[in-house]
Amino acid sequence: MDRVTIEPAENGFILRYDDDKVRMENSKPNARWKDPEVRKVYPDEASMMQDLSTILPTLKPRAEDDYSEAFNEAVKVHDDD
Repeated sequence: MDRVTIEPAENGFILRYDDDKVRMENSKPNARWKDPEVRKVYPDEASMMQDLSTILPTLKPRAEDDYSEAFNEAVKVHDDD
């Protein structure tokens, strides 16, 4: 999982994140696609924080975009220019 989103709701908070197990299943050949996004509504901050304490340790840094290096090279100022 590389992101967690918290949104206010009329009745509390909405916590969204992608389930890594579902993502892995989706990547298998001939797998039937399932939405990996998990959405939970919490009535108060305390109950949301309880779940967050187990979710946050599973966060992984987002992998660098394949195009980042090429973009950085394209916009780099060269000394010979």
